[in-house]
Amino acid sequence: MSFTTTVIYPRKDGATFDLDYYNKTHMPLVEKLWKSFGMKTWHVVEFAPDAPYSIGAFMDWESQEAFGKASSDEATRNEIFGDVKNFSNVDPVFLAGKVVAKQ
Repeated sequence: MSFTTTVIYPRKDGATFDLDYYNKTHMPLVEKLWKSFGMKTWHVVEFAPDAPYSIGAFMDWESQEAFGKASSDEATRNEIFGDVKNFSNVDPVFLAGKVVAKQ
Protein backbone atom coordinates (compact mmCIF):
# COMPACT_ATOMS: atom_id res chain seq x y z
CA MET A 1 0.00 0.00 0.00
CA SER A 2 1.00 3.59 -0.50
CA PHE A 3 1.72 6.09 2.24
CA THR A 4 0.36 9.60 2.78
CA THR A 5 1.49 12.65 4.68
CA THR A 6 -0.68 15.54 5.73
CA VAL A 7 0.53 18.98 6.78
CA ILE A 8 -2.14 21.17 8.36
CA TYR A 9 -1.91 24.77 9.53
CA PRO A 10 -3.84 25.77 12.66
CA ARG A 11 -6.33 28.59 12.41
CA LYS A 12 -5.67 30.94 15.32
CA ASP A 13 -5.67 34.64 16.18
CA GLY A 14 -2.82 36.48 14.50
CA ALA A 15 -2.03 33.62 12.11
CA THR A 16 -0.93 34.59 8.63
CA PHE A 17 -0.82 32.40 5.54
CA ASP A 18 0.11 33.37 1.97
CA LEU A 19 -1.83 30.79 -0.04
CA ASP A 20 -0.60 32.15 -3.38
CA TYR A 21 3.06 31.71 -2.34
CA TYR A 22 2.29 28.27 -0.92
CA ASN A 23 0.66 27.03 -4.13
CA LYS A 24 3.03 28.66 -6.62
CA THR A 25 6.37 28.43 -4.80
CA HIS A 26 6.43 26.21 -1.72
CA MET A 27 4.62 23.12 -2.96
CA PRO A 28 6.48 23.10 -6.31
CA LEU A 29 9.70 23.29 -4.24
CA VAL A 30 8.55 20.30 -2.17
CA GLU A 31 7.74 18.39 -5.36
CA LYS A 32 11.10 19.25 -6.94
CA LEU A 33 13.06 18.12 -3.88
CA TRP A 34 11.04 15.05 -2.89
CA LYS A 35 9.79 13.58 -6.16
CA SER A 36 13.03 11.66 -6.65
CA PHE A 37 12.51 10.09 -3.21
CA GLY A 38 9.11 8.70 -4.19
CA MET A 39 6.56 11.47 -3.62
CA LYS A 40 3.88 10.77 -6.25
CA THR A 41 1.27 13.52 -5.97
CA TRP A 42 0.20 16.43 -3.82
CA HIS A 43 -2.83 18.64 -3.40
CA VAL A 44 -3.75 21.60 -1.19
CA VAL A 45 -7.09 22.17 0.52
CA GLU A 46 -8.43 25.42 1.96
CA PHE A 47 -10.69 24.37 4.84
CA ALA A 48 -14.04 25.97 5.71
CA PRO A 49 -13.84 29.14 7.83
CA ASP A 50 -15.17 27.35 10.92
CA ALA A 51 -12.58 24.53 10.78
CA PRO A 52 -9.75 24.49 13.35
CA TYR A 53 -7.20 24.44 10.50
CA SER A 54 -6.97 26.84 7.57
CA ILE A 55 -4.91 24.91 5.00
CA GLY A 56 -3.91 21.30 4.45
CA ALA A 57 -1.39 19.79 2.08
CA PHE A 58 -1.73 16.10 1.25
CA MET A 59 1.15 14.17 -0.31
CA ASP A 60 1.04 10.61 -1.60
CA TRP A 61 4.17 8.47 -1.49
CA GLU A 62 5.23 5.18 -3.02
CA SER A 63 5.83 3.77 0.44
CA GLN A 64 6.54 4.60 4.06
CA GLU A 65 10.21 3.91 3.34
CA ALA A 66 10.20 6.49 0.53
CA PHE A 67 8.82 9.13 2.87
CA GLY A 68 11.34 8.09 5.51
CA LYS A 69 14.23 8.62 3.11
CA ALA A 70 12.90 12.01 1.99
CA SER A 71 12.24 13.29 5.49
CA SER A 72 15.62 12.13 6.76
CA ASP A 73 17.55 13.87 3.98
CA GLU A 74 18.90 16.85 5.92
CA ALA A 75 19.57 19.14 2.96
CA THR A 76 16.09 18.89 1.43
CA ARG A 77 14.38 18.92 4.82
CA ASN A 78 16.20 22.12 5.82
CA GLU A 79 15.31 23.82 2.54
CA ILE A 80 11.64 22.86 2.75
CA PHE A 81 11.14 23.66 6.43
CA GLY A 82 13.26 26.81 6.13
CA ASP A 83 10.78 28.13 3.57
CA VAL A 84 7.81 28.04 5.98
CA LYS A 85 8.64 31.54 7.29
CA ASN A 86 8.03 32.87 3.77
CA PHE A 87 4.30 32.03 3.84
CA SER A 88 3.14 31.52 7.44
CA ASN A 89 3.84 32.56 11.00
CA VAL A 90 2.34 29.40 12.54
CA ASP A 91 3.96 26.00 12.97
CA PRO A 92 2.30 23.26 10.94
CA VAL A 93 1.02 19.97 12.33
CA PHE A 94 2.29 16.81 10.59
CA LEU A 95 0.37 13.55 10.21
CA ALA A 96 1.52 10.47 8.35
CA GLY A 97 0.11 7.02 7.73
CA LYS A 98 -0.33 4.01 5.53
CA VAL A 99 -3.21 4.13 3.08
CA VAL A 100 -5.48 1.21 3.99
CA ALA A 101 -8.29 1.80 1.46
CA LYS A 102 -8.78 3.89 -1.64
CA GLN A 103 -11.45 4.08 -4.29
